[in-house]
Amino acid sequence: MANYTKVRDLLRRVVVFGLVLASACSLQDSSVSRQDETATSFDNPGTLAVDDALPVSDYLLDIGTTVAFLDSCIANSGLVGPCHCASDLLVYDVDIADVKGLEDRMSAFNEFPPELAGLLIQCRGADRPPEWSPSTKELYLSACSYGSDRLDRLCRCSASRAADVIPEARLSEFLSATDLRPNMVDLINTCL
Repeated sequence: MANYTKVRDLLRRVVVFGLVLASACSLQDSSVSRQDETATSFDNPGTLAVDDALPVSDYLLDIGTTVAFLDSCIANSGLVGPCHCASDLLVYDVDIADVKGLEDRMSAFNEFPPELAGLLIQCRGADRPPEWSPSTKELYLSACSYGSDRLDRLCRCSASRAADVIPEARLSEFLSATDLRPNMVDLINTCL
């Protein structure tokens, strides 16, 4: 019983810290541009700075990282809404350097970052995004099957997982990218 109480107290602290951090981050002055900031919100003195060039997009978080986040986050259908909500909160304020810093911390300390826990708590119970429009689904099916009738059944099957992990507004980015995980083949493999 004592272990249960310790675990409950630890989880309560993590939740409170995540909520405090999320609140503090939302109160930051939005007039400061990302180029003027010298430190990122997920900066950790124990990690190395990443000097990779960021892709030009309306979103700071590239499509590969966004799809990988959603794919790893959505373990079951009940998580589609909360994971999309968390992703929506990340794509405008977090870039690949932030994500690499989080990954470094997860690897080094074997802990789930409280920033991500706070996002998922904030998004608990969020509704699923709307289903893809028929034109978006047809665009996906056309790109997936390459006009082959043999792939049509598998592509139609994979469309539901694709709709879970690819934001509809970013499908064209996904289709034009070449180095994604999961990629089209990974999505088709969910149906084999």
